[in-house]
Amino acid sequence: RITMKTRPVVLLQLLLWGICAFHIMVGIGLNVSTDFLSVMAGYYGADTKTWSPDFVYIVKPLGAFMIAMGVLAAQAATRQFEHRLTVYAFVLLFVMRAIQRFVFREDLTELFAISPVRNSGNMIFFLALAIALFVLYHYAGRSRAK
Repeated sequence: RITMKTRPVVLLQLLLWGICAFHIMVGIGLNVSTDFLSVMAGYYGADTKTWSPDFVYIVKPLGAFMIAMGVLAAQAATRQFEHRLTVYAFVLLFVMRAIQRFVFREDLTELFAISPVRNSGNMIFFLALAIALFVLYHYAGRSRAK
């Protein structure tokens, strides 16, 4: 039974499981299917028409990294208060991704044909994810301590 005391913990777990599932799904997809890379590029608003085989290959190690991050998210989802650093690492990752989208916005438009509006939306999404994870973690910790 979910109570007011356990609700933040459950929401935190759901968010971490979502982060886990996304990272593992994308990581596997990037390693097994070039078509999946096109799907993910579309999700981010990127144009894949000019991508070289070299670039497509280099995405595979990124996929391996994403699988590893998914495993870490699973570990944090099961025992989030024992893996505080893992949760904070994801907050840092999402903040950095938002900052990168701002700092390299012209490169994203020029190299990947991501529109400034789409890039801003992606940046806001990553920042919102970081804030949600950070706030939920602290709120869940406080409600757990009561």
